[in-house]
Amino acid sequence: MPHTSPDSNAHTLRQLEALAALAEIGPEQTERDIIQVGADVAQRATDSQVAYLHFLNEDEETIELGTWSHDTLTHCSAVHDRHYPVSAAGIWADTVRLRRPVSHNEYASVVGRRGLPTGHSPLSRHLGVPIEHDGRIRLLFGVGNKVAPYDEDDVRTLEVVGRRLWSLLLGRREVERLLDLERRFEHVKSLAAVCAWEYDPSEDRMICDGAFATMFETPHVGDVPRTLAQFLQFVDPRDHERVQNALRRDLVGTRVGLRIGGVRATGGSFIAELKWEVRPRELGDEVVVVGMLQDLTERLRLEVLRHDAETDVLTGLPNRRRLRSLLKDGQVERRNASDGYAFLYIDLDHFKPVNDTHGHAAGDEVLQVIARRLQGLVRRDDIVVRLGGDEFAIVQSGIAGAAGAETLAARVIDLASQPITIGAHTVRVGASIGIAVCVGGSTPLVHALQVADRALYRAKGAGGGCFELTHVDEAAPNGQEPAGVPA
Repeated sequence: MPHTSPDSNAHTLRQLEALAALAEIGPEQTERDIIQVGADVAQRATDSQVAYLHFLNEDEETIELGTWSHDTLTHCSAVHDRHYPVSAAGIWADTVRLRRPVSHNEYASVVGRRGLPTGHSPLSRHLGVPIEHDGRIRLLFGVGNKVAPYDEDDVRTLEVVGRRLWSLLLGRREVERLLDLERRFEHVKSLAAVCAWEYDPSEDRMICDGAFATMFETPHVGDVPRTLAQFLQFVDPRDHERVQNALRRDLVGTRVGLRIGGVRATGGSFIAELKWEVRPRELGDEVVVVGMLQDLTERLRLEVLRHDAETDVLTGLPNRRRLRSLLKDGQVERRNASDGYAFLYIDLDHFKPVNDTHGHAAGDEVLQVIARRLQGLVRRDDIVVRLGGDEFAIVQSGIAGAAGAETLAARVIDLASQPITIGAHTVRVGASIGIAVCVGGSTPLVHALQVADRALYRAKGAGGGCFELTHVDEAAPNGQEPAGVPA
């Protein structure tokens, strides 16, 4: 058997003791705790009297002071800045400059040393090692004032402890990153009023997170359902069967979304969205259902506010604000890349005499009738907008050429000219239309509106009761403020 010296055995034992001490670091300990333990362990493992651990910043030019061992701090009262340039550091930073372990067993006689600051522990010997990761020095790990000279065993011991310590720091930072993500996720969930849940159909076991208690206003945080029957107590009875039937779809990969009524523990009700996905269990052949539940109260309130803001009160049509939203989006949604669209800018003819002769109430009724007629002409994907006054617009999507727009315009002119009964009176108006046809390419809607506005001007100039059509030049400038849209 190979001979092992007592000194070598002692070094090995100290290494094992050091690693055992590091292994006792728990997940609850902070990064500051970890580096403090590391400095103390390094001092003991090398029979030293002082120890330090510092970080090297990303630029590899600045040292961020970390900590000293407890024994070092007991005899040291020197004051340091938190960050220290490598260029200003003494020979203890040679580990960075040379990128290798450096020992000074006769520190007082070393050429190039810069002395110690007032209050620093006296230094007779020094050993420093750089701890690298991914090609960069991350830590400066050092010890000092060992009675005997530092040797290769001490270097190996310090490197072993340093590498293990860096591994622990990486683990702690990853835990902190995940905890931060979890905190952010929980914050987002609280803002979005979302509760996460999981259901095991084979065991009828449900798990809901703490957001459930907040959402359903239960008396205690722990008052969450643990079975499907308990969960259904918080669901509108009219939705029980739908939820149960949907949960029977146990095919892996199935995704379900339901809008249900929620019932709070305090008696209030709200609309909720219930979504889930069926996934295989990690063990066995059974499945587990993983989902989320969202309180839609705020979303629905905002949708109502937006709808009201983008709806013309008189006619119920989308208003100019809605058109501006479309203009901001820039493009008309298309089913196929080859689909075109047309913008029809409509101005009623002979509307002012109706107002002047029969009053504004009669004029309002005419506008309502025209709005209903326009809505009856278009397809589901087309948009009819009241721009204000006696101006309307139609965004006609999914056309292959000018023919569809011309047909629609002719029907608009025909229907607009049909008689309208207002009380005991019959009135007639008409329509002039400017059309911009955009087929192929990606002409912004704002440019199409400008082209249609100019075409409308020509139609009015021709005497009204007609339409003028322009094929939009795909190379024309865009992005300007559209003419003709009321501010």
